[in-house]
Amino acid sequence: MKDAVESLIEKFALALTSEQHDFLRFLYDHLHLEELSDKEQRIFIDYFYKSETLRNMAAFALELADIMREMCENIPAIEQAERLTNGKEQRLYYERKWQIARRQKLKYQITKKGNILYVPFDEYKKELGPIIICLEQTTGMAAYSDLCKSMILPFFMIAHREGRDLYIVPYDCQIHVHYRFENGHLNLCDFKDFIEYKAKGDAAILPVLHFVKGLLQENQHCTEADIIIFTEGTPIDGQHLVGKQAKTMLDEMKRKYYAEFLVIAMHEQKFNEQQFWFANKAFFADDAIQ
Repeated sequence: MKDAVESLIEKFALALTSEQHDFLRFLYDHLHLEELSDKEQRIFIDYFYKSETLRNMAAFALELADIMREMCENIPAIEQAERLTNGKEQRLYYERKWQIARRQKLKYQITKKGNILYVPFDEYKKELGPIIICLEQTTGMAAYSDLCKSMILPFFMIAHREGRDLYIVPYDCQIHVHYRFENGHLNLCDFKDFIEYKAKGDAAILPVLHFVKGLLQENQHCTEADIIIFTEGTPIDGQHLVGKQAKTMLDEMKRKYYAEFLVIAMHEQKFNEQQFWFANKAFFADDAIQ
């Protein structure tokens, strides 16, 4: 019995090399191409043939998949247990505040018609927060652009599986555009723009962090947001991250939205641990780059 990818190849009479076949299978699985209409699938296939960048992304992603699985397996599960234990009292305090606010909202949204109360219980459900990816796109990051974008592909699958919005925010000294993929669903226009997006200049980290705070405020009824920052490691305003205003803002994001920060830096020697004090984890792409 043919699987979905084989059926797709047959439906569109695709002539693929074994390598291209592997690339397409990876993209099919991670981007949920089965949800697209026939017309959209045809557009995606055409783009797949024409875009060397997309094929490079898939190639990088396949090579990185085994490495990432091994990394995740080797991070001790006890680390999360310790983190939850250490922050238990604080977490319970804000959880109670969140529940009170939700109950108040529910109370005001209840309506009555005759002897029937209409209660919008869907509004009361607790939802996981968004996955927000901050992608440095600068002159210094140009050589690593395909690599970084390939590492982002698996987050489409994670967001889709967990029903979370996926935001991708390219940045240099400011924010020119951002992309939202609702519940991890593929939007072809935004996806193509994301792949082809390039910027030049230097990177400033504070503008993108302020922008992320705004996105969290838009999703204020969610909790446990994940923020992943791809960086060369030396933002021009990095020294301000240890300032009082930045610390207050980042502490609020971690406290109010249970935001967890992951930094993926291109070079370990360029990474300033003191400036990225707020990161829960940091990975270095040196080995992958080589």
